Amino acid sequence: MTSSFNHRLARHLRFLSAAEPDSVFLDDMQQLIDDARTAACERPPRRRGDVLRVLLLGYVGAGNTGADLRAIEIIRQLRRIFAGRALDITLFTCGELIDHPVLASVTRFQPESLYVPDALDAALPRFDVVLNVEGSTYTSKFSDALAGMLIGGVALAAAHGALACAYGVDAGAMTPRLTRFAAANATDALVFCRSSGASRQLDALGIAPRAGADTAWRFRAGAADDLPPSFAALCPNNPYWWPVRTDARRAYLLDGADVESPLRHGPLTFHTWDEERARRFAAYKAGFATVAAGLRAQGIEPVLVAMERLDLAVCDEIAALLPFPLRIVARGRDSLDAVAAAVAHARCVVTTRYHAAVLAIAHGVPAVGVSMDSRIDRLFDDAGVHGWTFSCDDPLFGARVLEHLASCGAAERRSLRDACERFVATQRQCFDEMGLTLRDTLDAFVES
Repeated sequence: MTSSFNHRLARHLRFLSAAEPDSVFLDDMQQLIDDARTAACERPPRRRGDVLRVLLLGYVGAGNTGADLRAIEIIRQLRRIFAGRALDITLFTCGELIDHPVLASVTRFQPESLYVPDALDAALPRFDVVLNVEGSTYTSKFSDALAGMLIGGVALAAAHGALACAYGVDAGAMTPRLTRFAAANATDALVFCRSSGASRQLDALGIAPRAGADTAWRFRAGAADDLPPSFAALCPNNPYWWPVRTDARRAYLLDGADVESPLRHGPLTFHTWDEERARRFAAYKAGFATVAAGLRAQGIEPVLVAMERLDLAVCDEIAALLPFPLRIVARGRDSLDAVAAAVAHARCVVTTRYHAAVLAIAHGVPAVGVSMDSRIDRLFDDAGVHGWTFSCDDPLFGARVLEHLASCGAAERRSLRDACERFVATQRQCFDEMGLTLRDTLDAFVES
């Protein structure tokens, strides 16, 4: 026990003191995966109990509405497909914001170590099924450490003898180190991709994904209270301060001086920022302000929606650019249900947030994407909806969005609605099929 503790402590200290801590994180995950694979050759077959123990690994609790919607629908699906079995679901969380009864109804993961690789390594032998429930998985856009936790988590679960699955995930640009890590663990998990573009990308890495869907398509929003009768939902974020990186020394210096930083993302992580990013962000905010002013001139009240807690500051800054007050519906200040309803009952949605587009399309609301990466573009392409996305780096995207909405006549809107209805039906069916495949795979896995 003492030797194991010393090894974990040494790993954690090496991570905290490293010049490139996120690289160390990936290396430590890989070492633990390799060790578990080696030990599996000598380990007796796992005994399955009467209770099916499931761990959901993701980004839940951080105040990200999309991540939470995905987890909610997965929990509901697991309870449907395993209705005849005793089921114990544990939720790995990245924060304390649990404001939906479905999320609150399951067990919270209690780590045995502050260092995530060691916490997972200690816990995973207790679970029969481990699902990565986060969408943005195979990408360096947000954090190599987060991607490494998700990719490595299911690989480590498989090495410990669990059924491991990445459930309706996406892919994007990856750093060389994350690409190597993903390729080294390509065959460990059952992977369902939510877009054809992501499937092609992962297939090139040897991962052989299956066609899947985002799990939030089945979410149905409640009524939108206290909102104008005719309003548009504008869902911005900050596309330019990613990725976040670990910097323990910077965190300790700030804590020691009792100083806060607007770039601080977590206890040890910070957003990336410089003058060029600030310039691009200023143009992006001006574009959303243009959209808000133009819609209001047409008698459509703009409502800013912060899909994640981080987005509230962005909404405040956009509102400050306008000569009239704007209603802001913000996650954390408002509930998940209120945020989802503000998108689902809008007259139209303009969004950089992926799951605002999913909510809009699922509820028959015309959506315009202001894209920061490939995810929204792939979503609209798979839906057969073309011409409804613009780059967040287009300095004229605000005017282009207004022009596009104004030029969309009744016939085009009907065609758009019909295309989206067909697409939503296929996505929900695909999500249901993912559940059946998971159940059948588990049955075969237990019998083997």
